[in-house]
Amino acid sequence: MTTKLFETIYRQALPALEGRSIKDVRIGLGLLAVELDDGALAVSYVLRDELPPGCGVMPMEQPLRGMDAEEMAAWTFDYDNSLLTSLGLAVLNSVVDHTEIEHQSHDDLLTLLQPDDQVGMVGLIGPMVAPIQRITARKLYIFDRSRESSTDVYPETRQKELLPQCDVVFISGTATINRTLDSLLAYASNAREIILIGTSTPLYPEAFRATAVTWLAGSLWPKANRDPIFTRVGEGRGIQSLMRYGTKVTIKVPKLK
Repeated sequence: MTTKLFETIYRQALPALEGRSIKDVRIGLGLLAVELDDGALAVSYVLRDELPPGCGVMPMEQPLRGMDAEEMAAWTFDYDNSLLTSLGLAVLNSVVDHTEIEHQSHDDLLTLLQPDDQVGMVGLIGPMVAPIQRITARKLYIFDRSRESSTDVYPETRQKELLPQCDVVFISGTATINRTLDSLLAYASNAREIILIGTSTPLYPEAFRATAVTWLAGSLWPKANRDPIFTRVGEGRGIQSLMRYGTKVTIKVPKLK
């Protein structure tokens, strides 16, 4: 489904991508940023654990600057490579309508929670753990394959067992990059709310209409903040350092009637 999802998003983005080219790319250790020739930009995650060994991690020999934006955006479904997918995703998110998304944005994700909810979190979102635990007295199951040595993180092998027990599930947007979204949605089929969250979340609600995802919680990156964003990505800074230059948004996914 993820490949078809990206194909759908690509078709929706084509009018905005037409005639655009890549002006600059910055690939850091944890995040990457892409800027188009009109200054539009977006940030996505670099999945370090999925990069090949050695000093060269970019499988493409062609220069990235000057590429057609349409071509890089198509990497999301043309290749099974997490870095190329992340670059393509950043291109797709760079051309979303900021004004429209901010107009639709819901103020507070935590209002979706109820006191007796059992919550699943796929991909540790540190700042949200304590607020979730203050709202619900029931269990919070955290899964993060890069942090499984932590006592608070459940092994990925238990997702099939535990996610069906959850009323609300937060799934990192990186699940679209590493192609795990399909299985996660199947496991979370009993959930009342499924929120795709993080700066790698594709902000295309219509594309998710036929899926079980109910909310998209991502980020917008204003053109005016280009320099500090690119500097911090290049310095290996994390999303907490970058978010002062971006805007968090949460938009509801329309559903089939």
